[in-house]
Amino acid sequence: MPQTPKIKLKNIQELAKIAKEVISVVQPYIVKYAPKIAEEAQKRASNAADNGKRMKLEFLNGMEEKKKSRERSKAAEEARKKTVISSLPPITAKEFFKNFENNVSDDGKLDSGYMGFTGCYAIITMKTSREKDLSAYENVFVGCGKSVGVAVYSQLRGLGNIDVYADFKFGQPMWVLSYPCDEEELGPQFANLLQALQSADSYNKWDLQGLFDKEV
Repeated sequence: MPQTPKIKLKNIQELAKIAKEVISVVQPYIVKYAPKIAEEAQKRASNAADNGKRMKLEFLNGMEEKKKSRERSKAAEEARKKTVISSLPPITAKEFFKNFENNVSDDGKLDSGYMGFTGCYAIITMKTSREKDLSAYENVFVGCGKSVGVAVYSQLRGLGNIDVYADFKFGQPMWVLSYPCDEEELGPQFANLLQALQSADSYNKWDLQGLFDKEV
């Protein structure tokens, strides 16, 4: 089970708000660098009739569409594997939680402590703790922040995506992947990770829908 928090919730709440604001700031980059994600996020509210039309179209396309689908799946799998490998050395969520709380700086500034660098991150949930191939994750959440440490810790403390928090709280096998970058590169990096890790179909689904609903 996850460790008992040592850092008071009120001390992390303000920084968590900043992390959420960063996500909103990079929203335009999602549209620019990953239009497919934007399109899919806007279709989340589609009804069963829409899905029926899509299924009929796939049927009419026949074997050619199936072939293209297999090719897309293969390309997506390769992109996912490559992206997972390109992260800094992965760490389990439990280890991250412990390291973050044990490495808070003497001045008490959480954003200058463990993993206090700017960049993006992915929190992945595995089916079992025995699975060694991290690209075979069951669910994934992609985020970013001026302090990756604070952003990830906020998620694990329940100040972000509720599904991530629930999985951590109930002891699901979870790993943290991190991708440092300059602040001006946050948008493109964030969009690329969303697409490569296919998180629009996982934990980021409703977060993305919320961003695009604001634009309607």
